Amino acid sequence: MKRKSIYLFILAGLIALSGCLDDKNNYDYTDINELEGEITGMKDEYSISYSEDLTITPAFKFTIDRENPDVSYEWRLDGNLLQGETGPSCTFSFERGGLYEITFSVIDNKTQVRFSRSCRLKVRSPFTRGWVVLSEGGGRQSVLSFVGGRSVTHKMPVTSPDGAETVIIDRDSLVYDYVARDVLPGLGEKPTGLFLNAGHVGSYGELYDVSDEVGVMQERWAELNGTTLERSVYTDQEFRGSFPEAGFHPQAISMTYSAKAMLNSDGYIYWAANSFANDFHTCTYVNFPLGKGRKFTGVYPSYRLNNYHAAIPACTEENEIVGIVDDATPKSFEEPKIQESSYSSNIYSVSLGSYDKNVDENYKLGDWKIVDMMPATPSSDDFGGLQDVRPGHLALLQKGSQYELFYFHWAIGTRRTQSRVYNLERIRFSLDGLSGYTDMAVFNNKQFVLIAEGNSLWYCQYKKDGEQTLKKIYTFDSPVKALAANDIRAVHVEWGNPAVEWQPEHNGQLGVALEDGTFYIYEVLEKSEKREKVTINQLFPDPKAEQPVNNKFDKIVDVIYKYGSVAEFNTFVSVSYTHLTLPTNSRV
Repeated sequence: MKRKSIYLFILAGLIALSGCLDDKNNYDYTDINELEGEITGMKDEYSISYSEDLTITPAFKFTIDRENPDVSYEWRLDGNLLQGETGPSCTFSFERGGLYEITFSVIDNKTQVRFSRSCRLKVRSPFTRGWVVLSEGGGRQSVLSFVGGRSVTHKMPVTSPDGAETVIIDRDSLVYDYVARDVLPGLGEKPTGLFLNAGHVGSYGELYDVSDEVGVMQERWAELNGTTLERSVYTDQEFRGSFPEAGFHPQAISMTYSAKAMLNSDGYIYWAANSFANDFHTCTYVNFPLGKGRKFTGVYPSYRLNNYHAAIPACTEENEIVGIVDDATPKSFEEPKIQESSYSSNIYSVSLGSYDKNVDENYKLGDWKIVDMMPATPSSDDFGGLQDVRPGHLALLQKGSQYELFYFHWAIGTRRTQSRVYNLERIRFSLDGLSGYTDMAVFNNKQFVLIAEGNSLWYCQYKKDGEQTLKKIYTFDSPVKALAANDIRAVHVEWGNPAVEWQPEHNGQLGVALEDGTFYIYEVLEKSEKREKVTINQLFPDPKAEQPVNNKFDKIVDVIYKYGSVAEFNTFVSVSYTHLTLPTNSRV
């Protein structure tokens, strides 16, 4: 019986083995439905306003089910599944600014294989980037309004430099279509002007998370958060100890990430040294003036964007342009605490050169007076981009009925044997034809200036390699009250797509406030390299719109363009890099 059981066991095994051998070619192999190429229809990065809708519609193809694939969709925001968003497209809108990650997934229902792509989304606050309009309302109240823009994408044909190829690319442009009025009720009284503080960019392009800041000159000066346009502080609240004997009555100010230099009505300049580069209000003014009793007639804005040693220009009572050294720098990007410099706040005459300490007599103005002075800081490839720019300035001078432009560019000596403030470049030339002055707008990167005289608008290049000829380019229906520039320098980069670099540069934009209370935005069109023909084209209010935005305000006092942070200084287009750290296409 035992032997019979063994035989039966062996027989069963052989039968099973035979079955396995017979079935070896009967498996149903199924090809996996792979993604053909990558998911398209998504950028690596988007930038929208808080009030703007963004619809993303990705596109894809499978290697097998190409026409009608059996798939499901998922959308995630910052890793969180968006319930109910199960379609091939999704619309996003936000009530506050911030940085978000969006992930789109398409899932093959047969195999449950998932393919994903992610992008970054920057949502700007309503006041991040646009035009700030200061006007005087009833009872001489300060009224702050904001003209906002959004970036839109349109198709543009571009041709290669050799003319051999023409392709269609996506082109970003700014469209101004909303106005926020009286954004800060109770701001103050008796407004006189606006100023801007820029922020900091590190040696390798690193940025501290800090917005720009808007200052309001009025009976009681106020400094406003650049993201919310809410008041951060009244300027007098940053004064340490008792006020000057003449009282605290600021006349002009220059603000950088590391310091503030304020000219008071007594003719003295008071200094506040900042403690952190990512906070403009970790400082107080010392209640004794700079310069051992020297008096001044002016101190002027200076864009100090980086760690380069800089100097703030001021004009002495003797009518000499001098430099106030602004030498303190952050310890590192990881530690924005500012390291003080023993040279900061010291005042120096401008020397002829780095190792020539003789005073440059060209900065002694004699009978000429400074009518206006503005930063002329080119963020060009001359010095390697924003992190390497050195401050420059453009001054408008007047003597009787004569006007001249004075462009200068300084450097700061850091060695004991060097001059502390010395000349790198200066150009001075006559503005023949100009008989009056209202305001000017300096286009740093494009290196031209627009000057308003009554109803007239004048154009002039100011660099040594330009054509320094004053040209009248437009006449307005009402006298000009104020000008401001959005000096766009867009960097067109997309790895693997040279066509993006073929597109023309964006035109600079000009804000114009007229005496009749209207505000306009124009693009400045330079028709050739030699600028034989320069014209302006109206952007706001859009003349083609069926219902143009109301561009009428109260009595306008001043206008400036604010760009949000130093990251967007002179540009509005995000650089598109395909090597962002977010995942692009993946299969899980």
